Amino acid sequence: MTAKNVLVVDDEYIIGLGLQAGLGEHGYDVDYVLSGKEALMSVRQKKYDIIFIDKIMPEMDGIETCREIKKISPKSICVFMTGHFDKNSSIREADFVDAGGRTYFLYKPFAKNELKEVIQKALSDQTRFPSV
Repeated sequence: MTAKNVLVVDDEYIIGLGLQAGLGEHGYDVDYVLSGKEALMSVRQKKYDIIFIDKIMPEMDGIETCREIKKISPKSICVFMTGHFDKNSSIREADFVDAGGRTYFLYKPFAKNELKEVIQKALSDQTRFPSV
């Protein structure tokens, strides 16, 4: 199974554009938004197979964004990504999972091949464990 539609949610413009370009090169249809609120608008308009969500964003953080996305699109796979690793990261990852997301240890900066690996793993898990 191949992901067709990917959404990137990150308040750092250069990161979002880089992800959009990198994933686009691999044949994915990628949309990019700067905030959780924009992500919710996008999810209401289009079905996304995978949604990469930054942990720390103004107004609505990655955990709340994931929680709200899962209400609208429960089958979308939300993937936690962060550039800030600290002692609270594990707690935040657990909160993200509780909100309906998944963690695949995608810490910024990451290489293009890591994104592809995460997508393949997430889709493989979705097929093997549909309720995960």
